[in-house]
Amino acid sequence: MDHYEISLAEYFRIIRKRKWTILSVFSLVFLSTVMFTKSQPKVFQAYLELRIENQQNMAEQLQNPQARFTAVNLASEMREITSLPVMQKVVEKLEVLSIKPEEREEQLFSLSRQYQARTHLEQIRDTNIINLKVESNDPQHAVLTASAIADIYMIENVQGRQKRFNAQLEYIDEQLANYQKQILENEDLLQKFKQNEKVFEVTGAVKETLDRMTIEGTFEFESEMLEIDEQLRNLKVYFEENRSGINDILKERKIEDDFIFIGLKRRLLEMEFERFLLLIDYTEKHPAVLGQEQAIADVKLKIVEMMKKYSGITINIDNEADLSLIIKELFLEVRRDVIFRIVNRFYEESGSLSTNQLEYVKIKRNIDRLLASHDTLLKRREEIELELAKIIDDVVTIVSPARASMKPIKPKAGVNYGISTVVGLILGIIVAFIKESVDSSVSSISDVEKELSLTMLGIIPYIKKEEVLEKRLEEYDYPDKKIVLQRARLVTITNPKSWPAESIKMLRTNLVQLMKTKNLKSILFTSSDKQEGKSTIVTNIALSMAQLGKKTILVGSNMRRPTSFKIFGLEREPGLSDILMGNVAWKDAVRTASDILIGGLEVDNLLQMPGIDNLNIITCGRRVDNVSELINSNAYNQLMKELKNQYDVIIIDCSPVMAVPDAITLCDKVDGVVLVYKVGHTSKDVLRMAKSNLLSSGGNILGIVLNSIKTEAQVGYSAYYYRYYSDATPPKENLVQKWKNQFDRESKKNEEEEFIV
Repeated sequence: MDHYEISLAEYFRIIRKRKWTILSVFSLVFLSTVMFTKSQPKVFQAYLELRIENQQNMAEQLQNPQARFTAVNLASEMREITSLPVMQKVVEKLEVLSIKPEEREEQLFSLSRQYQARTHLEQIRDTNIINLKVESNDPQHAVLTASAIADIYMIENVQGRQKRFNAQLEYIDEQLANYQKQILENEDLLQKFKQNEKVFEVTGAVKETLDRMTIEGTFEFESEMLEIDEQLRNLKVYFEENRSGINDILKERKIEDDFIFIGLKRRLLEMEFERFLLLIDYTEKHPAVLGQEQAIADVKLKIVEMMKKYSGITINIDNEADLSLIIKELFLEVRRDVIFRIVNRFYEESGSLSTNQLEYVKIKRNIDRLLASHDTLLKRREEIELELAKIIDDVVTIVSPARASMKPIKPKAGVNYGISTVVGLILGIIVAFIKESVDSSVSSISDVEKELSLTMLGIIPYIKKEEVLEKRLEEYDYPDKKIVLQRARLVTITNPKSWPAESIKMLRTNLVQLMKTKNLKSILFTSSDKQEGKSTIVTNIALSMAQLGKKTILVGSNMRRPTSFKIFGLEREPGLSDILMGNVAWKDAVRTASDILIGGLEVDNLLQMPGIDNLNIITCGRRVDNVSELINSNAYNQLMKELKNQYDVIIIDCSPVMAVPDAITLCDKVDGVVLVYKVGHTSKDVLRMAKSNLLSSGGNILGIVLNSIKTEAQVGYSAYYYRYYSDATPPKENLVQKWKNQFDRESKKNEEEEFIV
């Protein structure tokens, strides 16, 4: 549990530290989304509801004339509504085509495809109502398009049904004319045959047998044969108009050549004929007939399963009707073969008659068959004419006229902004963690402990130069910004209750404890690189030690780029270089509080500050070229011995480790070394190398001081110091600040108070 809390705190630290990166990425994503959304054309949608009443296509007429409206029918109608021919007529009706004839054909196809893409259909659940939706950049145009689609479809629907019925009437009229011609020819032939051959009517038992066979074996069966022929023809027409994928697959895989399939068809034929023979002597309810019918049903089921297997596809609502029609066609063909065998049976039963009598019976039976077929066709023609007369526009009706919302459906600004907010935050956090992973600098206490294995002696907060100038220029009438900044650096004097001043005191406490336990006097302050705030920390820690009552001397050993003498407003020389060259005695080069007071710093009430008399300073001295030789000289060693005899604490300001060899030369001449590191200034490798160089030269590294640490670098640290040390009352946060400070409890105003009070 503890490990989880530490990990979570580390995550929040990274987020707080990289909050501006997260905000930048988030802003980039969000603003890009806003610009993209604003640049997209507005899309409006028109709605229209159509009711499609029960209507039967050719396939359903063949299966069941009383079939109800199914989902298959509705799906087919929906496909027809969005078909290319309908859309082409819609384009023509809306008059959006170019005037140039050479461009019309290509433009017609292109616009039709566009209208198809903008049109969406959905069935209202458990109804035969279709919701037609059309999208357009203009709401009025969307309404016109939806209305045009509905009008064109209604016209196409009526014309399509009329075309189908007229095709059936034409076929029936052709068959009726053919039957009438055959009837007249056969009646003339029968009359001539009776006159020429003197054929008499068949009577007695023979007539009874022939009558039974004629009625049961020929007349009814031949009527059925006629119906089968008509259905088979209609099926052929249907398959030609509606190319069936299943039918093509069965033909390609040559199911007709499969010996098992051939055997099943032959067996079905034999069993159907056996059923006919049983019905001559028994009724349909007889057990023998019922058993035969069950066996026939089993064979049919095997044929159906085999055809499904050969098709190799899953049967669903879209192809179920086609497969059932293919199976029906197969069973009709088998039934026709059975009828042929029954007719042949008739000829076998009539073998005792003379040739003339058989011919007479044949002609008469043919006339009866033709008359029955003629009557059947007439009846069918009357039914079709009745259906044709019923074709009106109410099969497809508009339930709700086209209407459009004035609010665009696209672009969905709310959805886009919501998604961009989530994506922006996630992407920002990812980028923040990537930057953190490639950041080789030390940015937290955990990094110091993990990467360097050094004791954390102190944490000095980040101070904004601009805020310091603004704050101090308001308080003091000093036009010289340089003086203001120098004063601001001495926080232990100018602002002793601030967080930076308290941080110096915390560092002092840790150093005093080390000096007491390890009997230390001289402490060298250095850094891995330049401009890490070392001199500011050195001057303040020297002042803080003096305030504690310890006799303290600050030695400016940074003779290359010195800063500490400027902070106190002192002259550079005479100083350390003059002492080491023998130009002046060290006691004559020592500066006191009086020198600071008459210098350029102009700190008010300096002499009234407790312990200020305990502070002495040796500046860097004049510029020299042989700094390394002077530091490595016996004169420096002798100076350290004399200073240790005179002072309780010796604070040495030295040049950076990686820049020049001064710190490496001095580290074995002092009791301890403190490494100053400005957060994020240099990489971990450079800091690690600086530590290694000091240790290899015999330096006693006491620990490290983290300088210029921001509030996000250590979660909760700034809030703790604010509450504990500051006398000020935190200002109230407004809503914007509360939002910003979800990952940073102290607002910007709080930071100003903490850093610059």
